[in-house]
Amino acid sequence: MEILQRNFVSTDWITLVFLVGLVMIALMKLYKPQLLLGYSIAFFSQGFIESRSSKNPSVFTVFHVLIFLFSLLIYSLTIHLLLANNIAGFNFSFLYTFLFVTGFILTKYILVKLIVLTLDIEEDTRYFLFSKTGYLYAISLWLYPILVLYQYWYSNSRVLIIYMLLLLAFRGFLIAKNNKKLIFNHFFYFILYFCTLELAPLLIIYKTTTI
Repeated sequence: MEILQRNFVSTDWITLVFLVGLVMIALMKLYKPQLLLGYSIAFFSQGFIESRSSKNPSVFTVFHVLIFLFSLLIYSLTIHLLLANNIAGFNFSFLYTFLFVTGFILTKYILVKLIVLTLDIEEDTRYFLFSKTGYLYAISLWLYPILVLYQYWYSNSRVLIIYMLLLLAFRGFLIAKNNKKLIFNHFFYFILYFCTLELAPLLIIYKTTTI
């Protein structure tokens, strides 16, 4: 009788990632519960973003480091799962995806920071840049429970992509609405920035995951 070898694909690492994310949320709740709540409802509370922007908090506080790492984890996992479930032969480890997303976000942050400092427009763009980052943190918090459902209950990539694109579109609407004076005064540069650093990466990810 011939022995058949069965290969099992372990998803233990995904559970571990979810657990790490849950621990980060718990730490943020213990450390700064009001900030965690504020970012969770940032889409519906313009005052929270304005308040945080006026205070201009350091990005190196414990809370901001935690929510930044949490966001990196969630966005990396989202991209990795979409690629793994939609591209035949995709066998890159999650670590590669995480490093790529981290490198992309840090590179983008450094470029924007250099432009702002070079043109001496830090004060003028503070609220705009802070709202962009704050809404990204909010999206990561909203994505977390959906990813859990996607992984363990309803694995429909199209639904996940549409959900994420709707959140990003709503983020873009709020940024444009709350920064309309800045955007209209520099409309050409805003469109150039948006198409290059915001829209192009999303289109690449969408195109890749729907091949």
